[in-house]
Amino acid sequence: MLAFYQRWARRMYPARAVFVVLFVLAVTAFGWLLFSATPEFAQRWQLTAVLCAVSSLLLWLWAVVFYPELPTIDNNATWLYKVKIRLQRLAYYLLAVLVTVLLLATTYLGLRVLKGIISALFFS
Repeated sequence: MLAFYQRWARRMYPARAVFVVLFVLAVTAFGWLLFSATPEFAQRWQLTAVLCAVSSLLLWLWAVVFYPELPTIDNNATWLYKVKIRLQRLAYYLLAVLVTVLLLATTYLGLRVLKGIISALFFS
């Protein structure tokens, strides 16, 4: 699992700035929807702006955290160093599981938002 995350992080690393810009745009859009938009329009698009912001932050986190080389255990290392490396790898693995769960949750909410947008545009 960590190799998968590291491989994709290396592909996404050049797009870090795009994720940050997307986050800033989504937060700006959410602020505009919250304070300036009509209630009907804001109600339809606020969750989309929040999901875009959260997703872009998760992708940025994925690209930044999993980009460096993962720590490896050397055979002639001390016992304490081996425990330290195993704990670091465990922390990386738990972070990968957390990122996976959060991405699945945002994908599920994104599909619900998309369903609401499609039904509002075509079936009302």
